[in-house]
Amino acid sequence: MGPGLAFILGSAMLRFYVDIDKLSMDDITLTPKDPRWIGAWWLGYIVTASLVAIASIPYFIFPREMRKQVTKENTKETKPSLIDELKHRTETKEKLRISEFIKVFPKVLFCTVKNPIFILVTLAQVNVSAMICGLATFMPKFLERQFSITASFANLLMGSANVPSAMAGIVLGGIIIKKFCLTPKQCGLFCVIGISLCGLVAFPLTFLGCSTQKFASPQNDFHGSNGIWQNVTECSSKCGCSSSAFNPVCGADGTEYISPCYAGCLEVQFSEKDSTVLNYTRCGCASSGSSANPGSCGTGCYHLFLPFMALSCLTAALISVAQTPSAILILRSTNPSEKSFAIGIQLMLLRTLGWLPGPVIFGSMIDSTCILWRKKCGKKTTCLYYDNNLLRQRYIGLILVFVLGALLFFIAVFVVLCCKEKKTVEKGDVANSQEAHDISPQKNLEVHPLSDNTSDL
Repeated sequence: MGPGLAFILGSAMLRFYVDIDKLSMDDITLTPKDPRWIGAWWLGYIVTASLVAIASIPYFIFPREMRKQVTKENTKETKPSLIDELKHRTETKEKLRISEFIKVFPKVLFCTVKNPIFILVTLAQVNVSAMICGLATFMPKFLERQFSITASFANLLMGSANVPSAMAGIVLGGIIIKKFCLTPKQCGLFCVIGISLCGLVAFPLTFLGCSTQKFASPQNDFHGSNGIWQNVTECSSKCGCSSSAFNPVCGADGTEYISPCYAGCLEVQFSEKDSTVLNYTRCGCASSGSSANPGSCGTGCYHLFLPFMALSCLTAALISVAQTPSAILILRSTNPSEKSFAIGIQLMLLRTLGWLPGPVIFGSMIDSTCILWRKKCGKKTTCLYYDNNLLRQRYIGLILVFVLGALLFFIAVFVVLCCKEKKTVEKGDVANSQEAHDISPQKNLEVHPLSDNTSDL
């Protein structure tokens, strides 16, 4: 529930302007729909830090040492593992040197990592984590660019739709496992089915989106943007426009200009109530009209927004269905004394291989689809326009790549579990036949020579 509430809180904070502490509401003429709007992102840190400080107060009430739970010792003698030896030395308060722990740690790590079920499930979860990281970090930005919605509304959708769908998938997976008492092999098959359905549902998202609106700019350093860019260098050359200005207006010809100056507008009309700009007139660069409205023209395919959200929520639910069975596979494939250590290693690998490189990969991919950068001192700062078709194809395509990676690893897990079950069944059959052979009358019958005394027989 934490991420969902965080997205909703972020949505509320982004409704305020970033300089709300320096400017009054009357001085702010921009609206959240304006492309230049920057929300008060820093307010979220203050609110969450205050909540964390309040939540930490009850920790001071806990005792310094918790009561130890008394457990019955297992009478069955087994060879102690390295984890058991460390626990024994800790419980007996025997001094454990750092050098000794460093020597033992690689052995324990190797014993855990060499488990095929553990490492395959962990690698599958690494792909899932990277996918979830890309969805959680950049999905609001993706929705904002594809369907021309505000950043506040995009975050609200993530917190109220996508995240609850993922929660429902986790709960559903747990209910199915508990109700049908799935075996490890069945859990592996369940993960394969869930990830496969996720890929099938996510694939149509590649085609549900909007193309980049036609815009005009004096820059000509575009790549793959034929048909959506119009050069206005000549018609606005006498206006003395600033190259760093970004104040989009939508011309009557349906073209979006990066500023009224580059649209060649000579006059502006203001509202009598709040002195906001109503429209610009006498725009010489507009081919089929002489006026322009403030703001972006938009992408014009809002009718695809609801189908996209429905499929994305279903994708989040299906990818989360495999969360509980994969955790069950980790717990059932490790020794009881090494479960906590295995979970720690798993979380370390997930963060190192999934959560850390995930945002970098998705961020680099998104930057590669930018067709107009804002520049300052000759260096790129922020992206003003993306090639929406290329952005959608690469973003959803990268998600599908991670889904495919998770699917392949879960298939490998299922194959390994099938082989183990087959070997167990064969060993059981051999043991049963050997046991039956040991107790058969032919083997235990002792043959005696015939005699007149029947008691000898």
